[in-house]
Amino acid sequence: MINRDTVTILSLKPVTRNNSYDFYVKLNSEFEDPDAIEESISWWQEDHKKLNRLWWVLNYHSEEFDPERRLRAIIERKLDAIAGRRKKSSES
Repeated sequence: MINRDTVTILSLKPVTRNNSYDFYVKLNSEFEDPDAIEESISWWQEDHKKLNRLWWVLNYHSEEFDPERRLRAIIERKLDAIAGRRKKSSES
């Protein structure tokens, strides 16, 4: 799960299954396997909104994309890092 502090700091909103459907279709058509999705995470590593949306798609479609939670864990760490930097800069 995404850390509660990270959700608060980044103002992350839950994404419904219906609202994530278009992104799911895009992932399904553009990425051949979980390794390709993992590469996309590096492209979006500073875009917390896109990472959040990807996390929700992976959560809803875990059996297809992320049965072992590996990709969601990577996203959670990236979101935590973004939140940590944002918190640190706001404290300065």
